Amino acid sequence: MFLAFISCMHISLIGLCDSKSNIFPKLGVALAKKISGVEISERFAPMPEDIPMIALEETQDSDFIIVFAPIDDDNVSDFIKKKLVDVELTSKTRILKITDSSLVLSEDDNELLTEDECIVGGIVKLAVNILFNERAFEPKSKSVE
Repeated sequence: MFLAFISCMHISLIGLCDSKSNIFPKLGVALAKKISGVEISERFAPMPEDIPMIALEETQDSDFIIVFAPIDDDNVSDFIKKKLVDVELTSKTRILKITDSSLVLSEDDNELLTEDECIVGGIVKLAVNILFNERAFEPKSKSVE
């Protein structure tokens, strides 16, 4: 008897509880449209310093983690990114780290999109490329002759 186990990809979304807006519902829907059978979970940290520990907890059940927690203080943002890299290396779970206040925006200039929709589009594009199309990150210029 042949049994086929279809494993589902699990993506954890981690943010701050005091963010200006919660993009995770839109982000979850957009990811589900691009990644068949994806499971999404959301967690919110009370303070930026709690994000790495939550990410470490989420690595137990997640194939990929997206941290979206824009932080105005560059020193805190850099600290959180460094700690998330430690979590990534320890757990071997990829983490998309968006912690600085300059946000990822979609390149779709043809549509009138809200700021949240632009952010969601940019994150989805980046996540899908990280997971399924690393060639998207190859340099665009040709070699020098």
